[in-house]
Amino acid sequence: FGFAIVEDDYDFDFHYSNHPILPLASSDQNGMVLYTGKFGHYLAPGYQIGFIVAPKNLILEAKKHLSILDQQVDPFIEQVLGEMISEGEINRILKKHRKTYRERRDYFCQKLKTELNDFISFTSPNGGLAVWINFNQPINLMELKRNCLKNELFIPQTILYQTQHQTGIRLGFAHLNFEEIDEVISILKQEITKKAE
Repeated sequence: FGFAIVEDDYDFDFHYSNHPILPLASSDQNGMVLYTGKFGHYLAPGYQIGFIVAPKNLILEAKKHLSILDQQVDPFIEQVLGEMISEGEINRILKKHRKTYRERRDYFCQKLKTELNDFISFTSPNGGLAVWINFNQPINLMELKRNCLKNELFIPQTILYQTQHQTGIRLGFAHLNFEEIDEVISILKQEITKKAE
């Protein structure tokens, strides 16, 4: 239809199979897909630098716009990042993170299955940093959120999903180590089983 597509493939770097789904931009023959991303997902917070892959004329216009909006460009950080890319350091960091996150995903999913299998259903994701969980029986997610907070487990409202026919939650695992995963699952199990009794 001739419209441009802005593709923010934020979790492309975190596919755990050997055959990730390629972004739309990889097969764009007409220069209609603008591919965006940022390095801050896997680098130190100081490297919150984004990028865009787009036709040259759009890049030139974007640079003009950016020079007006962002006066605090740090050429030193940009140079270091450029060297990290050209020397392959970014790929090495990604490989290490991918291995760590795959191990955390596997452990998280195993704990969900072992501890909460009677109450939830889920599919282990092939990529990304979170698991979508459906509750087998209706449960008040706002009440679950409040009760978990009493046990020092904060659940953001933005990851809760509840309609008349579906109750789900999107739980992240990447930022948790194994002990923290155990603690999170334990608190969830305690609160969910209370409601089932």
